[in-house]
Amino acid sequence: MKVAHLDTGRTWRGGQAQALLLMSELNVRGHEQLLLAPPGPLLEKARAAGFEVRRWDTHGELDPWATWSARRALASIRPAVAHAHSAHAHALGVPAARWAGVPAVVVSRRVDFLVRKNPFSRWKYAMPVDRYLCISEGVRQAMLASGVRDERLRIVPSGVDLEAVWAAGVKAAPAIRELAGLPPDAEVLGTVASLAPHKNHALLLDAASAVVRTRPRAHFVWLGEGECRVALERQRAKLGLESRVHLMGFRPDALALLRQFDVFVLSSYLEGLCTSLLDAQALGVPIVATAVGGVPEVVRDGETGRLVRGLEPGPLAAAIIEALERPDLRATWTRHARSSVEAFGIAHTAERTLAAYREVLEARSRRA
Repeated sequence: MKVAHLDTGRTWRGGQAQALLLMSELNVRGHEQLLLAPPGPLLEKARAAGFEVRRWDTHGELDPWATWSARRALASIRPAVAHAHSAHAHALGVPAARWAGVPAVVVSRRVDFLVRKNPFSRWKYAMPVDRYLCISEGVRQAMLASGVRDERLRIVPSGVDLEAVWAAGVKAAPAIRELAGLPPDAEVLGTVASLAPHKNHALLLDAASAVVRTRPRAHFVWLGEGECRVALERQRAKLGLESRVHLMGFRPDALALLRQFDVFVLSSYLEGLCTSLLDAQALGVPIVATAVGGVPEVVRDGETGRLVRGLEPGPLAAAIIEALERPDLRATWTRHARSSVEAFGIAHTAERTLAAYREVLEARSRRA
């Protein structure tokens, strides 16, 4: 099967990582693939991995030239499937694929936001997409609530390359306490996430104020970069937490540093699934997270981690303190999580993706 992947991300975030992982897994299964993407990490990593790539310059969701250039590329290679991996690729790539006569068109939906009600969004979600691949039941429910018909939705959870995560986790890396300038006996409460609004680091800062009063050795270490950094630094200063909350920025060795966390903490108010949670489980790091979106599909409260209901600093702080005070509880969570995370191996993601592709192609073949 020939598959064309379309992505518009110019940075390296979860969606781009998932696209490349899927391509690699489909390649193992012998499927021919092409990537259309703008200059950036995904294009370069795919090229380095030996995939056929074409530069696809895009500018927003209304870019007729980008749609025309994608149509020309798709018409030249004649794939069986066009798979859009980002929101802008959805808007630009779906018309291009239909114009080029691609038999099957699918779109990955990675966020549990409700679809906006403006005219452009209504038009976008009225496009002839054969299947939306929702990364969690939480995302599927958001799509249903937005009016997308159930027959167009399939659940295809995000996946991780477990062997690669384990290998990266044990690579040589700086000691995180030394890197952040922490005392040797510091309790490290870590987060790996972009500094984006929906990750809700502001809530975690408020919770940190309560945690450090009870746990004098507690330090929060955040790996990731994003548009909220300046606002978070101001809030951190206002709370007097400059010496207790450490913003380390983007780190290519994030997995090796994550493995050194005492607890992984996620405070999102919207979350499709969060593959960083899967990384933490694979590496044996206990988790405290907010019960939003697809998170409860990864973390089972009291069994593979602790879920916090509601978005208030008090309950989140209490759950973090409980985890620090109960090493026996943390050990139970990580033991169970090591087994449950295997269901999120990238091989399962690839098989479910292929099943969706084949379902569409077989339905079209029957109609023809």
